Amino acid sequence: MESLLKWAILNGATAGEDAPARSADAPVPQRLDPAVIDAILGKPASVQMTECLDAVEHPETPLEAREVALDDLEMLVENIDNASNLEPLNLWPRLLQLYSDAAPSVRIGALWVSGTAVQHNPNAQKAFGKHNGVQSALRVLQDDSVDAVRTKALYCVSSFIRANVHGLTEFVASNGLPAVQLAVENGSCALRQKAFFLLHALIDEALDVETPEELRPGMYLPNAIAELGFVDATANALGELVKDANAGMAYEQAVGFLTALCATETGKQAVQGCTALRGVLGEAKAQFPDIETDELSQILN
Repeated sequence: MESLLKWAILNGATAGEDAPARSADAPVPQRLDPAVIDAILGKPASVQMTECLDAVEHPETPLEAREVALDDLEMLVENIDNASNLEPLNLWPRLLQLYSDAAPSVRIGALWVSGTAVQHNPNAQKAFGKHNGVQSALRVLQDDSVDAVRTKALYCVSSFIRANVHGLTEFVASNGLPAVQLAVENGSCALRQKAFFLLHALIDEALDVETPEELRPGMYLPNAIAELGFVDATANALGELVKDANAGMAYEQAVGFLTALCATETGKQAVQGCTALRGVLGEAKAQFPDIETDELSQILN
């Protein structure tokens, strides 16, 4: 480090500064090796991102090291500029390929990276759509045998479509709503909780009159949710959740979703027409007494 400081002083001083004079036979300072600069300042983010995927893809990389590489990549793409650079670095196709990796933890990591990258990032959202990312994530959500992977796929989808009317349009055209309904029907408690949260958020966005119409999905979305059978699917899911004392958060999200849906006439009719809800709400009230359900109960009565 001392030699480096002397080098900096000699090369940074101007003629009018008191830099030590060089003798005629003094050696000419050499440029530092790029590897030395990397060691001191750190590699550029673009290099680090590429190396992360290189490590994940290398057949001899241990599973734990692959997981760490994806964790590192996820932290890098939290920076909006790094996330936008996934496209010029041609990393999106490589990342999407990992959705079908044999290791569930690698699939989870790849979906996590994707979801973080596209969140509130129009450039990354555009690139993700270009590579059919939402279709790939929806396939995982529907078909993967590991619920933790499906849950992370829903996170990825949610990050892409929230506050992104173009992404939401692509999601709907790709049969995204039936994929979310399937998560409600047969998912784990955690997956159902996230599905209910997403549905509630999408309804709120649709009904937010302070947002320009061109930037929100419009009434067609909550009406479609009501007409597709989500209310019956939710009632059936609640019948299972009420048996699990640890399912309170999922139950609360379900109640919030159904209550929000009642803000539309079509949604209210769908909720009122579901006789199974009345019975399961009474049972859930005993299991989760601290969760507020009065508004929904009044609508049903």
